[in-house]
Amino acid sequence: MQMTRRQYLYLLGAGLSAAPADTLAQRWQKIAAETDGTVGAAALHLGSGRHVSLHGGERFPLASVCKLPAAMHILAMVDEGKLSRDAQIEVVKRDVTLDFSEVGHRWPKQRRYPLDELLLLMVAKSDNTAVETLYRIGGGAAAIDVRLRGWHLDGIRIDRTERQCGRDAAVSMPRFLGDPRDTGTPDGTVQLLQRLFRGELLSRPSTARLVEILEATTTGAGRIKGLLPAGVVVAHKTGTTGTAKGLNGSTNDVGVISLPKPPGQLALAVYLKGSARDLAAREMVIARIAKAAFDVSLEFSPISMLKMTRRTY
Repeated sequence: MQMTRRQYLYLLGAGLSAAPADTLAQRWQKIAAETDGTVGAAALHLGSGRHVSLHGGERFPLASVCKLPAAMHILAMVDEGKLSRDAQIEVVKRDVTLDFSEVGHRWPKQRRYPLDELLLLMVAKSDNTAVETLYRIGGGAAAIDVRLRGWHLDGIRIDRTERQCGRDAAVSMPRFLGDPRDTGTPDGTVQLLQRLFRGELLSRPSTARLVEILEATTTGAGRIKGLLPAGVVVAHKTGTTGTAKGLNGSTNDVGVISLPKPPGQLALAVYLKGSARDLAAREMVIARIAKAAFDVSLEFSPISMLKMTRRTY
């Protein structure tokens, strides 16, 4: 079969090829079979729309991944003129926790922060006081969920504060794992990332700022970024529930990888729920899933791309 120059250029930019797409699904299945719990993953090439997923429609506890839609909601309020990024926001006593929170440890000596700094701390540092403050000023979990429904992002739902989710998980982790509230699907997550990075949900300045914050994330260095080559830029948000009676609710990382060649962007969501393994082992599962997706994105050939099929498992 002869390809026209137009076909060649289109296929060259598509990112994920047919043979690699099949191989990626197979690699993911093998990685998932080697661990306990349930692995959910989805990869979506933002330029071509090529997509591969494993348990892509299954729901997984978001944990701190909830901070990404929370930040999007707050920035949408900025775009609407209801908030300003330089506004001074007060952190009140009921927001404060010392658990994974720079803001909590500064309180009460420092009670006010620019909104932009709270966004940075909430997302890039996964600050657990900042998220309570921003949920509160944004109208609570219900308001965030209404925003997601308005954007037609049905793969992610927000129902409770992150703190309440943690309390509920501590009472009964098996019950928490069966609860559809505050969960996301891998497919729904990469859809959210795609629309965010395309600038479909927020203004250009708000989109640019949130991407900058995501690229500054310091948590989860051993997850999506763990096995990628040094220097590869990843804009991402991690999430980790507590572990109760040896059972972890979920360990997650979602974001967009900047591909070096061919240039492009790969949205990736990886969730692992119900695992009894330690954190290092859970993070390695995510790192291996991400490395497989990254490698496949670099292994295509224009010839193999003629056979591209979408695979979902």
